[in-house]
Amino acid sequence: MIFDIFFNPRNYFLKLKEKPFFIIPLIIILLFTLLQSYVATRYTKVSEIIKRMEERGASKEQIERVEEFMRRPARIIIGLVTTLIFTLLFLLIISLIFNFSLPLIGREGNFMKTFAIVCGAGLVSALGSLIRSVIILLRQSPFVTTSLALFLPQEKGFLFPFLSRFDFFAIWQIILIAFGLKIVFDLKGKKSYYLVIGIWLLWIIISTFLFQRPMRT
Repeated sequence: MIFDIFFNPRNYFLKLKEKPFFIIPLIIILLFTLLQSYVATRYTKVSEIIKRMEERGASKEQIERVEEFMRRPARIIIGLVTTLIFTLLFLLIISLIFNFSLPLIGREGNFMKTFAIVCGAGLVSALGSLIRSVIILLRQSPFVTTSLALFLPQEKGFLFPFLSRFDFFAIWQIILIAFGLKIVFDLKGKKSYYLVIGIWLLWIIISTFLFQRPMRT
């Protein structure tokens, strides 16, 4: 059943239409996200972090705060807890956004079904986390990407944070969410794709400007 999301998504979402389920997919997503966070933290070097912050124009105070945090023994636990909370909140928030947006394309929302769709599609992100964990182990560096940013020669400038949001697994996941909404809520045509991809692109633009602004010294 779980593997249907990769090989037969239509069948997966038809079953969700009959009975929404999300517990097992949610657990899998959280476990593999925590795995990537743990592996990345184990191979994170303070010197590398500081170097990258300096290259991006971070202030001395910002670097000192990060350096102090990185030397704390409990940073791994703090990182894992933060990752767990952030991942769960992210899944809930995007489910709410898509659910509240359904009336825009002529369907009444159902949060449990929408959340089940998001979690099901999120199994793709879990696969991405597993693959990135393996790459981190092989390279012994947490700085890996499975996005369009792979094709850039360096990480500087506006283009890198922008393209890094076009992760291959995220694109796959977004397409699955749109397809799931179409199947579960009996949407005609490509309405669900316009809705989901439109919201996703809007988020990419906003988050790029909000969270990746050049830091001032």
